[in-house]
Amino acid sequence: MSELISGTFIELGQWFRPYQYKCSLAIIATILVIFGHDINNVIKQLIRKQHFVIRTLIFIVVCAIGYGLVTVWLTEFLSLQLAKIPNLYVVPLVVIIFTALGLYAQKQRHI
Repeated sequence: MSELISGTFIELGQWFRPYQYKCSLAIIATILVIFGHDINNVIKQLIRKQHFVIRTLIFIVVCAIGYGLVTVWLTEFLSLQLAKIPNLYVVPLVVIIFTALGLYAQKQRHI
């Protein structure tokens, strides 16, 4: 029975590999959605006394460049880390990550 389960997880891991980058992107996007409001609040606190034009420029830089670069870099980093995980464990790990993010989002009333 144990060999059957291991074999199934290994096959799932092999099937998963072509989708690894997309899955990494989904995880990073989910994290940014969950924590984006908190990040924006911190930035608001830091720049609240600045002139409207400065606040607007900082918002544009943070959203367009900051979140974009973070998404690209962290997606690549996470994809490389997932590549190091054996096929046997990669799919259960991804399921655990999404479950943990979902539970956290539920606890924080994001969903």
